[in-house]
Amino acid sequence: MLKLTTTTLALLLVTAAVSFAQVDPAKLKVNGLIGLTSTHAQVVQVFGRPTKDGKPKFAACIGGHEKTVDYAGLGLYFADTRDGKTFELASFTVTSAKWVVSGVRVGDSQAVVKAKFGKKYAVDRVARSGNISWGYDDADITTIVVFKKGKVVEISSGYMMC
Repeated sequence: MLKLTTTTLALLLVTAAVSFAQVDPAKLKVNGLIGLTSTHAQVVQVFGRPTKDGKPKFAACIGGHEKTVDYAGLGLYFADTRDGKTFELASFTVTSAKWVVSGVRVGDSQAVVKAKFGKKYAVDRVARSGNISWGYDDADITTIVVFKKGKVVEISSGYMMC
């Protein structure tokens, strides 16, 4: 009886550890610091000056202004808040191993992605490249992980807009 209890306890601890290790794909963070709804000012404060900091332009789809910001291997899309002055991160795309997205980086295996983001995803083939993508949908946020030969080549996450 004691051996069964010890085994059961060990299984529960392992299950709990796996559950806590998974990240909600709707709440991803780039390098542990920046996530969706982070402001442009916060991003620049954390990551420094971008290689490209686009000018705001009107976007009828969102009824406000948008802008793109690029760092090497990291593309960011911002939409202004209701005040027209503060831009919040609405989506990001990572294409370099320099950037870690909640424990996953370019070059990681499918097993790493499953362990971190979970097993509830839709599989699709990317038409232009033939690569495989896994889509994680959560309410208004979609996260896409693209694989080439079983390794991550791109991670993107963002609000569904328009």
